[in-house]
Amino acid sequence: MNTLTAIRSRKSPETFLSTPLKRETITAIAEAGNYAPIFGHIHFTVLTDPELLQAVNDRSIEMMKQSGNEFAEKMANTPGYSATRNAQAMILLSAPGGHDAIGFAMANVSCAAENMCLAATELGIGSRFMMGPVMALSQEPIRSVLCLPEGYEPLVAVALGNVEGKCSQRKKEMNNVNWV
Repeated sequence: MNTLTAIRSRKSPETFLSTPLKRETITAIAEAGNYAPIFGHIHFTVLTDPELLQAVNDRSIEMMKQSGNEFAEKMANTPGYSATRNAQAMILLSAPGGHDAIGFAMANVSCAAENMCLAATELGIGSRFMMGPVMALSQEPIRSVLCLPEGYEPLVAVALGNVEGKCSQRKKEMNNVNWV
């Protein structure tokens, strides 16, 4: 699959299948993130333990229910809702100091996340860029098991899992582009 096909085919699945991912596949996806065009330091934490992923999901839903955000509360109260979409793996991206005023840290982790999403698409794996579960990953008791480097703060996560069927190329309007 070439890069443009992967870009046009990538989409965020609503849920992942419960079949586990191979370690080599997750490693290849994380490696793609490490090749992102970043200008600073980032850290990758790979979560594959089913109990930890369930704890992240449960804590995320609990936080959503108390968020004061009408949409988040509605989603969290929907029977069967999974904040992590039943991900079989999640790669957390952290940066020193977390959010910075200029946005460099978020740009760095976002570039890495996009590389990982595209690599996953090429490998036939579903991926989803996530920020919601990051709050759960940032707080105890979950944070302490992540072994983050000193001073690093979680910013985004990429959820991974097998999906039904293959993603096909999408067609998007280009009416939001102007030339000067």
